[in-house]
Amino acid sequence: MNREPGSGRTHRMRSLWAILLILVFPAHCLAGEGKAIRITVTADHTKADGEPWDGILVPGRSPDIPVLNKNAPPDLAVCVVRLETPPECSMRYVNLKQYSLCQNSYDCIFKRVSIPDSAFGLIILDLDLRRHDLVGFLLMTAEKALTPDRRAALESEIRRRADQLAPPFSQAEKQRRLREMLVVPMDRCAEAKGCRLVQSEIRVNSAE
Repeated sequence: MNREPGSGRTHRMRSLWAILLILVFPAHCLAGEGKAIRITVTADHTKADGEPWDGILVPGRSPDIPVLNKNAPPDLAVCVVRLETPPECSMRYVNLKQYSLCQNSYDCIFKRVSIPDSAFGLIILDLDLRRHDLVGFLLMTAEKALTPDRRAALESEIRRRADQLAPPFSQAEKQRRLREMLVVPMDRCAEAKGCRLVQSEIRVNSAE
């Protein structure tokens, strides 16, 4: 069979990029064990400080100087935090760049998010090219009782991972993240009721 020149090299390069993708982006959503849930996120139309989620990058300008658009929706993603492993985030990758499953939308449904049987953290992000914004985080408990030590460890891990995924951009943002974390049973955030966060609302159901 005839092959196009360089086809073997191209295949090797694609394989190398695939390996690098896994190593460089450990927060990519993987098929983990545990049950799957459906998460619906509805973000507020602005951040808590009244600023828009995203700006518009004008051709010819530096990408570090966006022009603000008051009606710019976020690019939402959710990440499940465990103590033992890196976060698993529901997002997609194109040419090593991270994108939301619902680009430019205040609402996003994540149909199958794998969670552990025990308590876990949930981080909501607005994905940006330069630096992601933190939409919110919370700790969800399961039927099994959560000991004070494990709760403290999990809360600390959620805050640490949030700072890694979306570094705070101001002192006010740092202080906001130090506020008491919302800790709720998962069934409290069911479709009919939902859970209100500072800049968003989430609803959780069993995956179909």
